[in-house]
Amino acid sequence: MAPLKLLTGTVLNRQMVTPGMVRITLGGQGLKNLVSTGVGDEYIRLFFPDSDTGDVVLPEIDEKGHWKYPEGKTPAHCECYTIRKARPGEIDLDFVVHDHGQASAWAQSAKIGDTIVIREPHPIYDAPADMNWLLLACDATGLPAVGRLVEQLAPHVEVSVIAEVPDASHEQRFETRANLKVIWLHGAGNGVGPTQIPEAVRAVAVPADKSVYVWVAAEMKAVRAVRKYLRHELSWPSARYSATGYWTDKRTDWNARWEALDPAVKKKIDALWGSGRDGEEVTDEVEATLEKFGL
Repeated sequence: MAPLKLLTGTVLNRQMVTPGMVRITLGGQGLKNLVSTGVGDEYIRLFFPDSDTGDVVLPEIDEKGHWKYPEGKTPAHCECYTIRKARPGEIDLDFVVHDHGQASAWAQSAKIGDTIVIREPHPIYDAPADMNWLLLACDATGLPAVGRLVEQLAPHVEVSVIAEVPDASHEQRFETRANLKVIWLHGAGNGVGPTQIPEAVRAVAVPADKSVYVWVAAEMKAVRAVRKYLRHELSWPSARYSATGYWTDKRTDWNARWEALDPAVKKKIDALWGSGRDGEEVTDEVEATLEKFGL
């Protein structure tokens, strides 16, 4: 696959979806050739301008897709965000509203005409072709992907959504042709309370006569617990689930513990990711190592 290219999007609109979600529409000449993968949870990487200088130091990408930043310069802060809606030359991105973090601050203050550099989209969701029963579990950060995924489902699919949000005002309405059931968990996760996602997933009765798929996207440790349940307790093959940590609670503390980690441990983790071994086996070892050191 060719390396994903960097493109420049222009802010065309900003609107509130709920009190906790702001939607930014990007388009303009720089996105006229943007090609969506069509997959409901496809994400792009955004490169945010320095809040003080406005500078955006971008990576150089070689033919193998490897990044290299100019020496002596601070790389632009970058984060991944799901494309909520894709139209020719335009995309909608939904940002969780909070009082910390560069991405949320940018989205809340973005003005029509502002520009931002993005990397082309890449998908994660990969349900089996015969899937007819789907469980989607997320916190607020996963709602954009959930909304788009359910919109794309066929009428014969039974889909349950478990979504934890700060309160009822953060609930969203999803349009779908599928048979949809939504369970809202108020006051859970999202930095406002302990996550309830792992327990809620365990409580779901998975039908034995269906072709099933589980997709979960939320805080890292909540996702880790669900993945353990599916992979190690239920012994599901990786083709039947997708588990992606979208963010890390108490990130500053996590970063401090990571920086204090023995360099040999970091080297071991890097070697595991680059080993070429089965991805799920590597993830098992990496997560076990991280947990050993409180990460």
